Amino acid sequence: MKINFLILFVAFFFLSYFDAVAQKGYVDEINQVNNEGQKEGFWKENVNEHFRTETYYHKGKKNGIYKMFNTVRNELVSMGEYKNDIETGIWYIFGDYGHLLMMQSDFQKNTYQIPLEHHAQGICPYRCYSISFHPNGNKKSEGVLLWDESADSDFVFEYGEWKYYDESGELTKIKEFK
Repeated sequence: MKINFLILFVAFFFLSYFDAVAQKGYVDEINQVNNEGQKEGFWKENVNEHFRTETYYHKGKKNGIYKMFNTVRNELVSMGEYKNDIETGIWYIFGDYGHLLMMQSDFQKNTYQIPLEHHAQGICPYRCYSISFHPNGNKKSEGVLLWDESADSDFVFEYGEWKYYDESGELTKIKEFK
């Protein structure tokens, strides 16, 4: 009986030790840099006292899923994907109550000229297709957005044909922006 107890005790000790070691190795390290000082892997960064981002990097460039959180309300603000520091795929932007506020897709370099009164160079370097939604989930507007640094920047312009809808989802007007 003493030998069975001793074997059971030793087996329990070794299993506990190996389980603890295995768990220790599993923890992802965050906010790491490679040998060249570039961001690498999973990063969590505070943008300011209200927002935090979670992003994957490869050789200093954003690559993979990106999330932004409101740290005051502990809510997801936006989610999308980067490939070589360029927004790609479909991006989701959420409102204050967690509802889908906007979707953006078809990210590409912009070739549309805009009037000089809106932008000093006469061209915004980026564009995407944008659909915004009413809080009830129905479409609110859709069309092409042009922007400077990111789709979240202060210098975002509607371009081309934009469609606007009421809260029931009925088309109310079409407006042309140039």
